[in-house]
Amino acid sequence: MMRTASILWTLALLAALALFPLVAPALGLDFYISFVRRVLIYALAATSLNLILGYGGMVALGHAAFFGAGAYAVGILAMSGVTSALVSWPVAMLLAALLAFITGAISLRTRGVYFIMITLAFAQM
Repeated sequence: MMRTASILWTLALLAALALFPLVAPALGLDFYISFVRRVLIYALAATSLNLILGYGGMVALGHAAFFGAGAYAVGILAMSGVTSALVSWPVAMLLAALLAFITGAISLRTRGVYFIMITLAFAQM
């Protein structure tokens, strides 16, 4: 009985969160849309850090560079007139993945403090 109630409350909360971006502009709550967007971006960055540090056991100082590369890709596309998320998000993901592949191919050959320093060097570039 308690498990079913918990599942129903969770589903209701997820439904309310899914409907929030559709209802908020009609109510003039644009600040909250921007706030939730930023929280989700930071949650994604924290999750990536948890994966590499927690599960992977690698202390890396350069994972934020991939977020920056994706952000620059979206910004450049937006300045060029491409405002569709269906175009800009895949481009940002592909650019970040390409940068991660190149960085990883070099960085993963090192161990210990050398790995930390090379990821920092790539982040600074």
